[in-house]
Amino acid sequence: MAKKKKETCPYCGKSFAYLSRHKCKIKEHVEGPLEEKSEIERRIERIEEKKREFNRTLRKDEKFVLNIINREKDILFDRLMELSNKKRSDLEETLETLVLQSKIKMKRELIEASWTKHVYALEEIEVKVKDIRINKERKNFIWNMFSKQPCFICPFRDKCNETNLDQFNPQHCPWLTEWIEIAIKGEDYIINFDEIEARLQNV
Repeated sequence: MAKKKKETCPYCGKSFAYLSRHKCKIKEHVEGPLEEKSEIERRIERIEEKKREFNRTLRKDEKFVLNIINREKDILFDRLMELSNKKRSDLEETLETLVLQSKIKMKRELIEASWTKHVYALEEIEVKVKDIRINKERKNFIWNMFSKQPCFICPFRDKCNETNLDQFNPQHCPWLTEWIEIAIKGEDYIINFDEIEARLQNV
């Protein structure tokens, strides 16, 4: 079998059987180091990586840790490390993924003069939605559909913007303020814009 012919580096002049494996210091000096990625490029890469982590399916070991947390309801990091039999760095990575996917909640706490992570299970909340029958033939069906929020039936909404100094400004609208205050009390907001419009025309 013929012996492989050596290749010569055009920078340092040395010969190598596999020139592609040769890291020539003279070449680096002449051409300079490879251009590093910009901060924006690195940030985009981190965002894309977070997106992939957010959307991917949990691995078997991550599901195992999640099951422990759901069983215990709330648990300190060291205890979780003990029950899961995972290394600190591996467990931290798993918890970061679980937090990112909104599977758990975690916060740092000072316990016995040292900081630790306190991990909480996220309990599913059952939300009952009350059916509301809306008669679309009636003029005020939008008013009822959106909990009587005045903006939906306000005759001045075309004039309303953040540059106005009068009441036609969402930041200090008297009717929107009234609606919020009354809605907090759990009461129905009642307003007659026809009367208000007529009053403003007579001013």
